[in-house]
Amino acid sequence: MPSHDDDLAFCPATDQARLVRDGQLSARELVDLYLDRIDRLDPAIGSYVEVAADRARRAATTADARTAAGEPLGPLHGVPVSIKDLNFLVGYRTTLGTRSFADHVAAFTDHHVARLVDAGAIALGKTNVPELGTTGHTETTLLGPCATPWDPDRNAGGSSGGAGAALAAGLCALSHGSDGAGSIRIPAAINGVVGLKPARDRVSAGPLFGETAFGLSTGGALTRSVADAALALDVLAGYEFGDPGKAPPPERPWCEEVGAPVGRLRVGVSRQHPFSPDGLHGSVVAALDAAATLLDRLGHEVEEVALPIPDTLPEHLLTIWAGGLAAQPIDPTTYEPINRWLAEVGAARSAADHAAAQFQIQLVARQLVRDTHHLDVLLLPVLTAPSRRNGYYDGWDGEALFRDQTALVGLTPLANLTGQPSISLPLFHDEVVGPVGVQFVGRPWDEAGLLRLAAQLEQAAPWADRRPPQVDASTEGAR
Repeated sequence: MPSHDDDLAFCPATDQARLVRDGQLSARELVDLYLDRIDRLDPAIGSYVEVAADRARRAATTADARTAAGEPLGPLHGVPVSIKDLNFLVGYRTTLGTRSFADHVAAFTDHHVARLVDAGAIALGKTNVPELGTTGHTETTLLGPCATPWDPDRNAGGSSGGAGAALAAGLCALSHGSDGAGSIRIPAAINGVVGLKPARDRVSAGPLFGETAFGLSTGGALTRSVADAALALDVLAGYEFGDPGKAPPPERPWCEEVGAPVGRLRVGVSRQHPFSPDGLHGSVVAALDAAATLLDRLGHEVEEVALPIPDTLPEHLLTIWAGGLAAQPIDPTTYEPINRWLAEVGAARSAADHAAAQFQIQLVARQLVRDTHHLDVLLLPVLTAPSRRNGYYDGWDGEALFRDQTALVGLTPLANLTGQPSISLPLFHDEVVGPVGVQFVGRPWDEAGLLRLAAQLEQAAPWADRRPPQVDASTEGAR
């Protein structure tokens, strides 16, 4: 068992669940620990937008009673987690980051969020998001900025920015998130945690949606370890009646892939930056080089590849993204500048424009999968540069902000287009920038292969002992 509270706060969810099940630790102790840390540390970070302390304590008391009674316990029994504010949890304020929903309280729970709760997880509260999750930068008029605990002046990324910051700062054991163009992987890379984007149709978007962002987005989680990522996927995944698609089931629980033999893989590395005129930042190049060297040392076959990415792709994505904004039943005059602009673009483009963009994106996705089918996995950057400073976009118009974000996220949305699973791993740490994650894209529906490789890399280059300096026990009292 961890020796003091700071170690316990950074203890992986799998270990916390075992300690609670074995009676070495109570759920109430865990909840109180995190609530205290949130109260002390989060004002400088801004990761939570609502903390439901009383509700979490009541859930912990109930969990401990179930443990004492010897009742059947879920795989996340007693583990405190955070929930992204783009998702619904009944009775919790759910703003979607937009002023029109500032006082909205959810009347239902999303199916995959319910799976977390049913597995025994205890929701501490809701985490910060950009408005409607449309950017990789979490800073809004309603909710304010969210900083990475590695550098309180720099943004935590998005759209699961609060999720990544809360986990990295030791303010929960596991963070729920979602990913429509990198929204799990981006904050994972910036904050030095693991971010798994599941394959398309793996996680239900119901009951409100059949699919979100026209199939680009999926629910998921940010975690401390690969084992936690596998456990979270085992909990979150599953078909619900009415879902538009159904992913093939795994051969065995994903938890069993962690530590399983990997074999010799063929890995393709792409250093392309087709939408980023400034190229790749030095820290990103170093992270890719380090990952490729590690893969080679582990016996994998690594080769440079050129992905078929047409110059027209950002415009097709803009049409889809803008159409989604224009379709929302929200007064666009209340939007942040980027979403006002997106709504205007979406309203101006026709249904035929939208259908053509979807068709072209599907063709690009098909070619990407076909041209990389000889590879077991792709190694890509997550971002082309470090995250922007908080306040960086003050005064920018919507179009300029969108173009800058397009350049920053680079190749990351490709896995959303194809529906392939992808995982961001904190393999590299820059002395100036801090964590610089890299991502691995697996074969269609092959989360199992990704998790086996990720576990091998974690064992070879562990990151568990890295903690943001401003939340070390030695510095907490000075903040």
